[in-house]
Amino acid sequence: MKLKEKIVIDFEEFFKSGKFDFLKLGKTKEWIINNFPDPDYFDENQHVYKDDIWRYGNIELHFNKDKLFLIFSDYVDELDGGNSLELKKWFLENTDKLKLSDVISELNKKHIDFNKRKSKIVENAVNLELQSNVQLGFHLEEKENEDNVKFLERCKKTNQDEFRLSSFSLMTK
Repeated sequence: MKLKEKIVIDFEEFFKSGKFDFLKLGKTKEWIINNFPDPDYFDENQHVYKDDIWRYGNIELHFNKDKLFLIFSDYVDELDGGNSLELKKWFLENTDKLKLSDVISELNKKHIDFNKRKSKIVENAVNLELQSNVQLGFHLEEKENEDNVKFLERCKKTNQDEFRLSSFSLMTK
């Protein structure tokens, strides 16, 4: 659907409530194409409709059997909503403040509860599961010229300030 103005995605609201404008997990591609802006490149290539991943800048909508099951981005440092989404980035605006401790502080200021866990999928990663079911993924950045052995040794001794926000997601449970 073509809209005259961009849809505003407010990340404070998304992290608080899981609301990505009015888009909800479980909606069909057909519903989304009739009620939400078209994904990027839809005008040039109608086959995008058949893809399992629709992109709005570097934010992705993932589908399984034509139903939305995941809203995701791992481009937090350069977050972009493409042609259709205007992003109110909240603390994501300041890419120097994406350390785990900074993000926890921002969440606490807004009274957004969360659980912190080591990632079950990615070694040396931490996830914050927000009360809204939005997941924030953090990872350790390898230092320049650091070999794998030194990196793994550092991981054992690491603190919150070494983990950096690398992704967000909202997924059907």
